[in-house]
Amino acid sequence: MTTAQLERLSPDVPIGSLVEALDRDGVAMVEHAIAPELLSALNAEFDGLIDAAQPGTPNHIEMLIDFMGHKTIRIDGLPGKSGSFVELLQHPLALGMADHYLLPSCLHYLLSTAQLIEIQTEEKVQHLHRDDTAWMHQPIPHARDVAPGPDAPQLEVIVLYALCDFTAENGATRVVPGSHRWPANRKPQEHEVVAAEMPAGSAIYYLGKTLHGGGANTTEDTMRRALFLGFSLGWLRTKENFFISTPIEAVREMPKRVQQLLGYETHGGIGVVDVGCPSVLLQQ
Repeated sequence: MTTAQLERLSPDVPIGSLVEALDRDGVAMVEHAIAPELLSALNAEFDGLIDAAQPGTPNHIEMLIDFMGHKTIRIDGLPGKSGSFVELLQHPLALGMADHYLLPSCLHYLLSTAQLIEIQTEEKVQHLHRDDTAWMHQPIPHARDVAPGPDAPQLEVIVLYALCDFTAENGATRVVPGSHRWPANRKPQEHEVVAAEMPAGSAIYYLGKTLHGGGANTTEDTMRRALFLGFSLGWLRTKENFFISTPIEAVREMPKRVQQLLGYETHGGIGVVDVGCPSVLLQQ
């Protein structure tokens, strides 16, 4: 019996090497993916957001309440709340991963979800799941009870940045290398699950088909803070509604690439405003 492991890559890893690891394992770690200055700026901006928030999810979507956690703080709408987040959103390694996996199936991709997640003490383990099951009525037909073929398109790719040291005790994200190739009904054994322990500023990159979940925080006084980004095909409905969560006044000041990621560009005939591109609203 072999215990699963995560491949650990350096921050200057070529995109081809990251893709090679993701093709094989569905997940890879990049140590110190965020420069120390940006990491400090992110945490400084997020401290106030965390202090003003409460754990748990005031959510009318009942199926998500337990899933989101009762001792976990989650904050979205980040593009309009953090200038440092807007900088991180343009990270070339994350966009390079999205380019590789998503552009073969769309004209351009979107930021689908972005959350600041702080797992606090006494939080229980989150059940292992695949992020692409958010689109349970998939427009791309394939049987969910068989292993996806090598040509099955990716719906979403994800980066999860550690904003503090991740340990097995404070709730490091649990991942299952290789599960992106499993049938949906296969359950992992314990030796196939890895706690993504890593120093602050590091990140795990993974595919939407890869099993993962937040760990339990068994410490007495250590919080586990992370930043979660998901990019999805440009013709799918995004998980977060950035048109509402991000004020258009803030979007007008953002780089064009970020504006596009937030949906201010049509995907062919999808997403039009007055039969035209929504980017014209940013010029008013």
